[in-house]
Amino acid sequence: MNEAGIREKLNWIPLFIMMVFFGGTWIFPMFYHVTERYNSLIIFVCLALLFFVNVDLIGRLKEKDTALIATVAALVIASLNLFIIGSNKGCILIIADFLLLLYMTPFIKLSALQYRVFAAFFLLMYGVWFIHDMEFSYNTNTGATYTVFSLFAALIVLRYFSLKKEILGYFIVLALLRTGTLVMWHLARGAFSALFFFVCFYLLFLVMDPLRHKWLFRFICCFAVFGSLLFVWAYVALSKTGYNARMPLFYKNVFSGREQIWTEVWNMLAKQPLLGIGSGFSLESFFEYNMHNAMYDILVVHGFIVFFIAAFVIIKRLMGMGKHIKKSPYTLIAGSAVFAIFFESFIDMDLMWADYTPVLFFLLLTIYGGADEAAQEIGAYEKLPEMIEDLPEGALTGALHE
Repeated sequence: MNEAGIREKLNWIPLFIMMVFFGGTWIFPMFYHVTERYNSLIIFVCLALLFFVNVDLIGRLKEKDTALIATVAALVIASLNLFIIGSNKGCILIIADFLLLLYMTPFIKLSALQYRVFAAFFLLMYGVWFIHDMEFSYNTNTGATYTVFSLFAALIVLRYFSLKKEILGYFIVLALLRTGTLVMWHLARGAFSALFFFVCFYLLFLVMDPLRHKWLFRFICCFAVFGSLLFVWAYVALSKTGYNARMPLFYKNVFSGREQIWTEVWNMLAKQPLLGIGSGFSLESFFEYNMHNAMYDILVVHGFIVFFIAAFVIIKRLMGMGKHIKKSPYTLIAGSAVFAIFFESFIDMDLMWADYTPVLFFLLLTIYGGADEAAQEIGAYEKLPEMIEDLPEGALTGALHE
């Protein structure tokens, strides 16, 4: 068996684990509650396996891959910081999962069959919740966010159906309406913002080509990272004016506690800005240690040095998406969804939460893997054996070397 064949067989292992974990988490509440404390570790094992199977580590280091060097540096410094300040060490897995995912996705090599199975899996996962609303079996905010995120992945297959037969576009409209009503029913502000931003970015990228409007696209990529911190500053500053109001549709105040969390941890960070404060503290402002902002979490937990190194990796990968977003209807959906998740994470941690990582991985794989060619046949399951035989090695994704 050649190298590509071995790699394909090995890739089934982390993909299978990831699907079992994601399926068990979002269909069986007991599974969710049992594995919640191990979710970052489970995802780390999957990503590490994918990394060592697909990434030529020695070759990338010889080529002085700046993204790889920055990823390793960020994780080494973050680990050292946690030992220096005596923090819980488990939080290193959160940033490790996130940076590892962003770095390695362009190099992942899946077969056409593996991609189709992955795509069909997410359609099935969305379909379960479409038929039966299970939000109340979980936290309703969490359940609503899962519904929106799984919709993003399911739209890849639904779009294929609509291109094959226009009348099937009805299912896209139905899915958006159903998801929107579920989000509103559960008063989930974060999930609503993710859906809202998805629509905004989809319409934006329909008319804007990132390759032609490079400065605008670069601004969006940078704002996805630094705008998150700017939002924290503006939100806290506005809250200190005494202004508050009831949010329409959600029956919640504009300022309902995040400003207290962000102020409290900032006062702690100010004492050791380079090292960060780590994790595991009992906050006075909230019942759990949750930053409710993904970029702010990196900054506060790991300090300014790690944050700026991580920001380089994140922005580099986001900017790299510009060459792919307009390639096909599928990359357009996936790119819009990735930016929507980044902007939704101005007010939550979902971008870096392991239970949603399989969705983010699939979306990034669709963008960076060049899945548009193979995805055109994503639903032709009756012809699958013949199609797989005719496909050359690496026809679906290949490896993208920058």
